[in-house]
Amino acid sequence: MEGLTKCQICPHNCKVDRLNGQIGRCKCNDKVKIALASVHQYEEPCISGENGSGTVFFSNCNLNCIYCQNYEISQLGKGKEISINELADIFLKQQSKKVNNINLVTPTMYVYHIIEAIKIAKRKRT
Repeated sequence: MEGLTKCQICPHNCKVDRLNGQIGRCKCNDKVKIALASVHQYEEPCISGENGSGTVFFSNCNLNCIYCQNYEISQLGKGKEISINELADIFLKQQSKKVNNINLVTPTMYVYHIIEAIKIAKRKRT
């Protein structure tokens, strides 16, 4: 999480201190914010397969695409803040549904949080 003190996660390299409450160009601080966790069936069949894709839609985005189909989530920040432990539990819940994969939608700004959540989920599984 130290990388958030002078954030350079994305190509904008805004170098804000997200750990001390500063907001980056991506509109993120040090918290994880998600809009939705669900199973997507039949969308992009090559990745959703027979059991679906366990999607986690992260709030905010660093791209600012004007025609984004998820505008309320990516640009308006729709969603709720959760802990890294809660994110780990979401990953495990998706896995328990026997989804073909866990699809992280717009995860770039949360890469450090995701790494920690995966470590926690791995410990909880064993």
